[in-house]
Amino acid sequence: MIKAVLFDLDNTLIDFMRMKRACCEAAVSAMIKAGLKLSKKTAIKILYQLYDRYGIEYKHIFEKFLIETHKKIDYRILAAGIFAYREAQPDFVKPYPKVIPTLTLLKKKGLKLGIVSDAHRLKAWMRLTELGIGKYFDVVVAHGDVRKRKPSRIPFRKALASLKLKPEDVLMVGDWPERDVVGARKLGMKTCFARYGFQFGKPPRRGLSGADFEIESISELIGILN
Repeated sequence: MIKAVLFDLDNTLIDFMRMKRACCEAAVSAMIKAGLKLSKKTAIKILYQLYDRYGIEYKHIFEKFLIETHKKIDYRILAAGIFAYREAQPDFVKPYPKVIPTLTLLKKKGLKLGIVSDAHRLKAWMRLTELGIGKYFDVVVAHGDVRKRKPSRIPFRKALASLKLKPEDVLMVGDWPERDVVGARKLGMKTCFARYGFQFGKPPRRGLSGADFEIESISELIGILN
């Protein structure tokens, strides 16, 4: 019997990549206005190449971008980019449709809820706070709590220990089969592939994700757990 549900955060509860794209476009437009001598298309391409190199949440990405494109940091341009990025972010930090009603129903059913995320600890909590959903979760395991990324067993073990539950009592829900599904299955958890959040082209064909369940909307969890 399932007693708890663990969720990935980005692209499972929040459309993180939509937010990232919108914020990066705002930042690049602001930097061009401040004097950046690149087309928007070229600047976006270079910025994402740097994200691929340093990580999608690398906090000094705009400094690296200016060094890459201008061989130095122009602080007028840097400040414009950072300000525009931060200003755009609140408009796009929103949960997927039906996330809040689904979390509410799961709590009413008496289930414990948790997060296992590769996001940095503060950024994970910032997003949970901005979304207004931190109160639903009994445990949050982020990078920094264990310093290991999925599919390592370690983040999942940390969540299980905090919940005081066995793997077979827990369902893990995530958008990235190679990390969320593989990591949870290593410990014997049930798994659910959030097809709606997959960000790497077309999602695997149904039945090929390796998960026990696959959903097109988070609300489908209620039927699975019933």
